[in-house]
Amino acid sequence: MIRPALLLCLTLLAGCGPANDGLALQSDYLERLQRSLDAADTPAFDSRSASQYRLPPRRERISEIPELRISLLDLVIDARRCPHLQQLISQRNSSLGKQLMPSQRLGYEGELLRALDACLPHLQDDSSLKATLQRLASDKRQQLQAVFWNALNGSQEFEHYLRFADQALPVDTQEDSAALNALQRLASIGASLPEQLPPSASELEPLFFALYASEQGGQLITSLASLRHTLNAGSELLEQRLQNRPLCPLGQATPRGRILQNIFVKFYAGGLQPYLAQVDQRGQQWQAALLQLQRIDGIPPATREHLQRLAGEQESLWQEFRAATARHVKAWQTLLNSCGLAPGQAGWNNAENGAEP
Repeated sequence: MIRPALLLCLTLLAGCGPANDGLALQSDYLERLQRSLDAADTPAFDSRSASQYRLPPRRERISEIPELRISLLDLVIDARRCPHLQQLISQRNSSLGKQLMPSQRLGYEGELLRALDACLPHLQDDSSLKATLQRLASDKRQQLQAVFWNALNGSQEFEHYLRFADQALPVDTQEDSAALNALQRLASIGASLPEQLPPSASELEPLFFALYASEQGGQLITSLASLRHTLNAGSELLEQRLQNRPLCPLGQATPRGRILQNIFVKFYAGGLQPYLAQVDQRGQQWQAALLQLQRIDGIPPATREHLQRLAGEQESLWQEFRAATARHVKAWQTLLNSCGLAPGQAGWNNAENGAEP
Protein backbone atom coordinates (compact mmCIF):
# COMPACT_ATOMS: atom_id res chain seq x y z
CA MET A 1 0.00 0.00 0.00
CA ILE A 2 2.96 2.33 0.62
CA ARG A 3 4.95 3.48 -2.41
CA PRO A 4 8.61 2.31 -2.66
CA ALA A 5 10.00 5.87 -2.59
CA LEU A 6 8.08 6.62 0.58
CA LEU A 7 9.28 3.36 2.11
CA LEU A 8 12.88 4.40 1.42
CA CYS A 9 12.38 7.82 3.02
CA LEU A 10 10.86 6.28 6.14
CA THR A 11 13.70 3.77 6.40
CA LEU A 12 16.33 6.52 6.15
CA LEU A 13 14.56 8.62 8.75
CA ALA A 14 14.33 5.63 11.10
CA GLY A 15 18.11 5.30 10.93
CA CYS A 16 18.46 8.80 12.39
CA GLY A 17 16.47 8.01 15.53
CA PRO A 18 17.45 8.68 19.15
CA ALA A 19 20.12 6.74 21.02
CA ASN A 20 19.08 3.57 22.76
CA ASP A 21 18.65 5.30 26.12
CA GLY A 22 15.79 3.02 27.20
CA LEU A 23 18.16 0.05 27.38
CA ALA A 24 20.97 2.22 28.82
CA LEU A 25 18.71 3.34 31.67
CA GLN A 26 17.92 -0.25 32.56
CA SER A 27 21.54 -1.37 32.36
CA ASP A 28 22.71 1.49 34.58
CA TYR A 29 20.05 0.75 37.18
CA LEU A 30 20.90 -2.95 37.31
CA GLU A 31 24.64 -2.25 37.61
CA ARG A 32 24.10 0.18 40.50
CA LEU A 33 21.85 -2.30 42.27
CA GLN A 34 24.36 -5.11 41.80
CA ARG A 35 27.24 -3.00 43.18
CA SER A 36 25.27 -1.75 46.16
CA LEU A 37 24.42 -5.34 47.11
CA ASP A 38 27.97 -6.65 46.56
CA ALA A 39 26.47 -9.22 44.23
CA ALA A 40 27.92 -11.01 41.24
CA ASP A 41 27.40 -9.51 37.82
CA THR A 42 24.04 -10.25 36.25
CA PRO A 43 23.73 -11.23 32.58
CA ALA A 44 22.98 -8.28 30.33
CA PHE A 45 19.81 -8.22 28.28
CA ASP A 46 20.42 -9.70 24.85
CA SER A 47 18.23 -7.90 22.33
CA ARG A 48 18.44 -10.97 20.10
CA SER A 49 16.24 -12.79 22.62
CA ALA A 50 13.32 -10.71 21.34
CA SER A 51 13.52 -12.73 18.13
CA GLN A 52 11.22 -15.25 19.81
CA TYR A 53 8.47 -12.72 19.06
CA ARG A 54 9.10 -12.82 15.34
CA LEU A 55 5.93 -13.10 13.26
CA PRO A 56 5.27 -16.52 11.75
CA PRO A 57 5.97 -16.81 8.01
CA ARG A 58 3.42 -15.00 5.89
CA ARG A 59 2.41 -18.22 4.16
CA GLU A 60 1.13 -19.52 7.52
CA ARG A 61 -0.98 -16.40 8.06
CA ILE A 62 -2.58 -15.97 4.61
CA SER A 63 -5.84 -17.69 3.65
CA GLU A 64 -6.84 -18.81 0.19
CA ILE A 65 -9.99 -16.95 -0.84
CA PRO A 66 -11.90 -18.16 -3.92
CA GLU A 67 -12.40 -15.50 -6.58
CA LEU A 68 -16.06 -14.67 -7.14
CA ARG A 69 -16.60 -13.03 -10.52
CA ILE A 70 -19.58 -12.19 -12.75
CA SER A 71 -19.65 -11.37 -16.41
CA LEU A 72 -19.20 -7.68 -17.17
CA LEU A 73 -21.23 -8.26 -20.34
CA ASP A 74 -24.27 -9.19 -18.23
CA LEU A 75 -24.00 -5.89 -16.39
CA VAL A 76 -23.61 -3.87 -19.55
CA ILE A 77 -26.80 -5.38 -20.92
CA ASP A 78 -28.95 -5.71 -17.80
CA ALA A 79 -27.68 -3.25 -15.23
CA ARG A 80 -27.60 0.06 -17.03
CA ARG A 81 -28.98 1.72 -13.90
CA CYS A 82 -25.92 0.61 -11.88
CA PRO A 83 -22.99 2.47 -13.46
CA HIS A 84 -20.90 2.51 -10.26
CA LEU A 85 -21.13 -1.27 -9.98
CA GLN A 86 -20.17 -1.58 -13.65
CA GLN A 87 -17.19 0.67 -13.03
CA LEU A 88 -15.96 -1.30 -10.02
CA ILE A 89 -16.21 -4.64 -11.80
CA SER A 90 -14.46 -3.18 -14.82
CA GLN A 91 -11.64 -1.94 -12.60
CA ARG A 92 -11.31 -5.32 -10.91
CA ASN A 93 -11.07 -7.08 -14.27
CA SER A 94 -8.34 -4.73 -15.49
CA SER A 95 -4.63 -5.60 -15.31
CA LEU A 96 -4.14 -3.31 -12.32
CA GLY A 97 -7.26 -4.59 -10.59
CA LYS A 98 -5.98 -8.14 -10.78
CA GLN A 99 -2.87 -7.06 -8.83
CA LEU A 100 -4.59 -5.49 -5.83
CA MET A 101 -2.61 -5.84 -2.64
CA PRO A 102 -4.49 -7.54 0.23
CA SER A 103 -5.03 -4.25 2.08
CA GLN A 104 -6.42 -2.65 -1.10
CA ARG A 105 -8.73 -5.59 -1.69
CA LEU A 106 -10.37 -5.06 1.69
CA GLY A 107 -11.38 -1.54 0.69
CA TYR A 108 -12.46 -2.71 -2.75
CA GLU A 109 -14.73 -5.44 -1.34
CA GLY A 110 -16.47 -2.89 0.86
CA GLU A 111 -17.03 -0.59 -2.10
CA LEU A 112 -18.28 -3.48 -4.24
CA LEU A 113 -20.80 -4.61 -1.63
CA ARG A 114 -22.12 -1.08 -1.20
CA ALA A 115 -22.53 -0.83 -4.98
CA LEU A 116 -24.31 -4.19 -5.06
CA ASP A 117 -26.69 -3.11 -2.31
CA ALA A 118 -27.44 0.10 -4.21
CA CYS A 119 -27.95 -1.71 -7.50
CA LEU A 120 -30.30 -4.51 -6.44
CA PRO A 121 -33.44 -2.33 -5.95
CA HIS A 122 -33.18 -1.24 -9.62
CA LEU A 123 -33.41 -4.78 -10.97
CA GLN A 124 -36.57 -6.73 -11.69
CA ASP A 125 -37.40 -9.22 -8.96
CA ASP A 126 -37.67 -12.11 -11.40
CA SER A 127 -34.46 -11.35 -13.31
CA SER A 128 -31.69 -13.92 -13.32
CA LEU A 129 -29.12 -11.13 -12.84
CA LYS A 130 -30.75 -10.02 -9.61
CA ALA A 131 -30.56 -13.54 -8.24
CA THR A 132 -26.93 -13.78 -9.34
CA LEU A 133 -26.03 -10.48 -7.69
CA GLN A 134 -27.81 -11.46 -4.49
CA ARG A 135 -25.80 -14.68 -4.31
CA LEU A 136 -22.63 -12.75 -5.08
CA ALA A 137 -23.33 -10.24 -2.32
CA SER A 138 -24.05 -13.00 0.19
CA ASP A 139 -20.88 -14.90 -0.71
CA LYS A 140 -18.78 -11.74 -0.63
CA ARG A 141 -20.02 -10.88 2.87
CA GLN A 142 -19.09 -14.34 4.09
CA GLN A 143 -15.56 -13.78 2.80
CA LEU A 144 -15.06 -10.41 4.46
CA GLN A 145 -13.37 -11.68 7.62
CA ALA A 146 -10.88 -13.73 5.58
CA VAL A 147 -10.26 -10.67 3.38
CA PHE A 148 -9.71 -8.58 6.52
CA TRP A 149 -7.14 -11.00 7.93
CA ASN A 150 -5.35 -11.20 4.59
CA ALA A 151 -5.27 -7.40 4.53
CA LEU A 152 -3.40 -7.38 7.85
CA ASN A 153 -1.26 -10.47 7.44
CA GLY A 154 -0.37 -9.65 3.85
CA SER A 155 0.69 -6.08 4.54
CA GLN A 156 4.23 -4.99 5.30
CA GLU A 157 2.76 -2.17 7.41
CA PHE A 158 1.15 -4.52 9.96
CA GLU A 159 4.23 -6.72 9.97
CA HIS A 160 6.45 -3.69 10.56
CA TYR A 161 4.43 -2.54 13.55
CA LEU A 162 4.57 -5.98 15.21
CA ARG A 163 8.25 -6.61 14.44
CA PHE A 164 10.57 -6.45 17.46
CA ALA A 165 13.19 -3.68 17.27
CA ASP A 166 16.88 -3.35 18.13
CA GLN A 167 16.01 -0.42 20.38
CA ALA A 168 13.64 -0.06 23.29
CA LEU A 169 11.29 2.89 23.57
CA PRO A 170 13.36 6.03 24.17
CA VAL A 171 13.05 7.68 27.57
CA ASP A 172 10.52 10.54 27.62
CA THR A 173 9.62 10.01 23.97
CA GLN A 174 6.44 11.58 22.68
CA GLU A 175 3.66 9.03 22.37
CA ASP A 176 2.84 8.03 18.81
CA SER A 177 -0.92 8.10 19.20
CA ALA A 178 -1.52 7.86 15.43
CA ALA A 179 -0.24 4.29 15.24
CA LEU A 180 -2.08 3.15 18.37
CA ASN A 181 -5.28 4.77 17.12
CA ALA A 182 -4.81 3.10 13.73
CA LEU A 183 -4.34 -0.31 15.36
CA GLN A 184 -7.46 0.20 17.45
CA ARG A 185 -9.43 1.40 14.42
CA LEU A 186 -8.41 -1.63 12.36
CA ALA A 187 -9.40 -3.91 15.24
CA SER A 188 -12.80 -2.21 15.39
CA ILE A 189 -13.28 -2.59 11.63
CA GLY A 190 -12.53 -6.30 11.84
CA ALA A 191 -14.78 -6.81 14.86
CA SER A 192 -17.76 -5.21 13.10
CA LEU A 193 -17.58 -7.44 10.01
CA PRO A 194 -19.63 -8.53 8.16
CA GLU A 195 -22.56 -6.55 9.57
CA GLN A 196 -20.72 -3.28 8.93
CA LEU A 197 -18.81 -3.06 5.67
CA PRO A 198 -15.15 -2.02 5.64
CA PRO A 199 -14.35 1.55 4.65
CA SER A 200 -12.94 2.46 1.26
CA ALA A 201 -9.29 1.97 0.32
CA SER A 202 -8.72 5.72 0.60
CA GLU A 203 -9.88 5.59 4.24
CA LEU A 204 -7.86 2.47 5.02
CA GLU A 205 -4.59 3.70 3.54
CA PRO A 206 -3.84 6.27 6.30
CA LEU A 207 -4.36 3.57 8.94
CA PHE A 208 -1.81 1.24 7.36
CA PHE A 209 0.53 4.17 6.75
CA ALA A 210 0.41 5.12 10.44
CA LEU A 211 1.50 1.61 11.41
CA TYR A 212 4.46 1.71 9.04
CA ALA A 213 5.49 5.25 9.94
CA SER A 214 5.82 4.31 13.62
CA GLU A 215 8.88 2.68 15.17
CA GLN A 216 7.17 2.45 18.53
CA GLY A 217 5.35 -0.84 17.97
CA GLY A 218 8.60 -2.78 17.66
CA GLN A 219 10.28 -0.68 20.34
CA LEU A 220 7.46 -1.44 22.75
CA ILE A 221 7.96 -5.18 22.25
CA THR A 222 11.67 -4.79 22.98
CA SER A 223 10.93 -2.59 26.01
CA LEU A 224 8.58 -5.18 27.48
CA ALA A 225 11.14 -7.96 26.94
CA SER A 226 14.08 -5.94 28.31
CA LEU A 227 12.15 -4.66 31.34
CA ARG A 228 11.00 -8.19 32.11
CA HIS A 229 14.68 -9.19 32.16
CA THR A 230 15.83 -6.14 34.15
CA LEU A 231 13.10 -6.34 36.78
CA ASN A 232 13.41 -10.09 37.32
CA ALA A 233 17.21 -9.84 37.54
CA GLY A 234 16.92 -6.97 40.02
CA SER A 235 14.34 -8.85 42.08
CA GLU A 236 16.64 -11.87 42.19
CA LEU A 237 19.45 -9.68 43.55
CA LEU A 238 17.24 -8.19 46.27
CA GLU A 239 15.66 -11.50 47.25
CA GLN A 240 18.96 -13.37 47.41
CA ARG A 241 20.56 -10.67 49.59
CA LEU A 242 17.67 -10.82 52.03
CA GLN A 243 17.86 -14.59 52.14
CA ASN A 244 21.64 -14.96 52.42
CA ARG A 245 22.92 -11.82 54.20
CA PRO A 246 20.24 -9.46 55.49
CA LEU A 247 21.25 -5.82 55.19
CA CYS A 248 19.79 -4.93 58.58
CA PRO A 249 19.97 -8.01 60.87
CA LEU A 250 18.47 -6.11 63.81
CA GLY A 251 15.68 -4.52 61.79
CA GLN A 252 17.28 -1.10 62.10
CA ALA A 253 18.91 1.08 59.47
CA THR A 254 22.54 0.37 58.61
CA PRO A 255 24.91 2.31 56.33
CA ARG A 256 24.47 -0.33 53.64
CA GLY A 257 20.71 -0.17 54.10
CA ARG A 258 20.75 3.59 53.58
CA ILE A 259 22.79 3.16 50.41
CA LEU A 260 20.07 0.85 49.11
CA GLN A 261 17.42 3.36 50.14
CA ASN A 262 19.25 5.97 48.09
CA ILE A 263 19.37 3.62 45.11
CA PHE A 264 15.63 3.14 45.49
CA VAL A 265 14.88 6.86 45.70
CA LYS A 266 17.24 8.12 43.01
CA PHE A 267 17.51 5.34 40.48
CA TYR A 268 14.32 3.32 40.85
CA ALA A 269 11.64 5.81 41.93
CA GLY A 270 13.41 8.72 40.24
CA GLY A 271 14.63 6.99 37.08
CA LEU A 272 13.37 3.56 36.17
CA GLN A 273 9.85 3.84 37.60
CA PRO A 274 8.78 6.78 35.38
CA TYR A 275 10.02 4.81 32.37
CA LEU A 276 8.08 1.78 33.58
CA ALA A 277 4.95 3.89 33.87
CA GLN A 278 5.46 5.20 30.33
CA VAL A 279 5.85 1.69 28.91
CA ASP A 280 2.94 0.36 30.95
CA GLN A 281 0.56 3.13 29.88
CA ARG A 282 1.38 2.67 26.21
CA GLY A 283 1.30 -1.10 26.59
CA GLN A 284 -2.23 -1.09 27.99
CA GLN A 285 -3.64 0.46 24.81
CA TRP A 286 -1.51 -1.82 22.64
CA GLN A 287 -2.58 -4.93 24.54
CA ALA A 288 -6.27 -3.96 24.41
CA ALA A 289 -6.12 -3.61 20.61
CA LEU A 290 -4.30 -6.93 20.19
CA LEU A 291 -6.82 -8.65 22.45
CA GLN A 292 -9.63 -7.29 20.31
CA LEU A 293 -7.88 -8.58 17.20
CA GLN A 294 -7.50 -12.04 18.75
CA ARG A 295 -11.27 -12.27 19.25
CA ILE A 296 -12.19 -11.52 15.64
CA ASP A 297 -13.65 -14.54 13.85
CA GLY A 298 -11.62 -16.12 11.10
CA ILE A 299 -8.24 -15.30 12.59
CA PRO A 300 -5.62 -17.73 11.22
CA PRO A 301 -4.26 -20.02 13.97
CA ALA A 302 -0.66 -18.84 13.46
CA THR A 303 -1.73 -15.20 13.89
CA ARG A 304 -3.81 -16.00 16.96
CA GLU A 305 -0.91 -17.83 18.59
CA HIS A 306 1.45 -14.94 17.85
CA LEU A 307 -0.88 -12.30 19.27
CA GLN A 308 -1.48 -14.44 22.35
CA ARG A 309 2.26 -14.79 22.85
CA LEU A 310 2.60 -11.02 22.71
CA ALA A 311 -0.45 -9.77 24.57
CA GLY A 312 -2.64 -12.63 25.70
CA GLU A 313 -4.27 -12.69 29.11
CA GLN A 314 -2.07 -15.59 30.25
CA GLU A 315 1.57 -16.55 29.67
CA SER A 316 2.26 -13.65 27.32
CA LEU A 317 5.04 -11.10 27.09
CA TRP A 318 2.65 -8.47 28.43
CA GLN A 319 1.58 -10.52 31.44
CA GLU A 320 5.18 -11.50 32.21
CA PHE A 321 6.16 -7.82 32.16
CA ARG A 322 3.35 -6.96 34.59
CA ALA A 323 4.31 -9.88 36.86
CA ALA A 324 7.97 -8.81 36.83
CA THR A 325 6.91 -5.26 37.78
CA ALA A 326 4.85 -6.49 40.74
CA ARG A 327 7.63 -8.83 41.88
CA HIS A 328 10.18 -6.02 41.85
CA VAL A 329 7.97 -3.67 43.86
CA LYS A 330 7.43 -6.40 46.44
CA ALA A 331 11.17 -7.15 46.64
CA TRP A 332 11.93 -3.48 47.32
CA GLN A 333 9.17 -3.20 49.90
CA THR A 334 10.42 -6.29 51.75
CA LEU A 335 14.03 -5.09 51.82
CA LEU A 336 13.27 -1.54 52.91
CA ASN A 337 10.80 -2.76 55.55
CA SER A 338 13.48 -5.04 56.97
CA CYS A 339 15.62 -1.96 57.62
CA GLY A 340 12.87 0.38 58.82
CA LEU A 341 13.53 2.51 55.71
CA ALA A 342 10.33 2.05 53.75
CA PRO A 343 7.92 4.92 53.01
CA GLY A 344 5.90 5.57 56.16
CA GLN A 345 8.57 4.19 58.50
CA ALA A 346 10.69 6.38 60.77
CA GLY A 347 13.85 5.93 58.73
CA TRP A 348 12.30 6.98 55.43
CA ASN A 349 12.93 10.70 55.95
CA ASN A 350 16.51 10.21 57.13
CA ALA A 351 18.02 9.02 53.86
CA GLU A 352 21.58 10.14 53.34
CA ASN A 353 21.17 11.85 50.02
CA GLY A 354 24.11 11.35 47.79
CA ALA A 355 25.32 8.10 49.37
CA GLU A 356 26.21 5.76 46.54
CA PRO A 357 28.28 2.61 46.31
